[in-house]
Amino acid sequence: MSFKEMLRSAGGFKGLFAGMRNQGLSVEEELEKFLKSESGLFSLAKFSVKKVGDGYAELSFPFSQEIARHGGIVHGGMISFALDNVGGIAVMSNNVGIDQVTLELKINFLEPLKKEPYTAKGFVLRHGRITSVAEAEVRDRDGKLCAKALGTWYMILE
Repeated sequence: MSFKEMLRSAGGFKGLFAGMRNQGLSVEEELEKFLKSESGLFSLAKFSVKKVGDGYAELSFPFSQEIARHGGIVHGGMISFALDNVGGIAVMSNNVGIDQVTLELKINFLEPLKKEPYTAKGFVLRHGRITSVAEAEVRDRDGKLCAKALGTWYMILE
């Protein structure tokens, strides 16, 4: 059975995650393994899926030279990647479809990411049948808000 067939039979990501929990599996661990196998960048950044709930997600990641820019701070592209992932995972937790894509992601960079580890959190604001709107943020070790995003995701149902 292909991954898409498995998603269809489970009722999309939302059903797949519920099934994992019913089997005693950790959605966070299984999702992290899947994302690392799908994306070299997810592995390179050493993202760790900490929590996935109903319309909520949390990631953490450390500083490394691989994600840095000049000046010893995290590159804005990596911050964008973290925000897109955490917002997308929050949306995924409500998605009854087989996939989703980011339609729009607006980001405000507020402070440089210096003190690790970093935490990214995503929250669904409105989930519809076809689109979902979520906000995401990245904070440093001290809880300082460093970046904030608002995004829209499109659900792929078939």
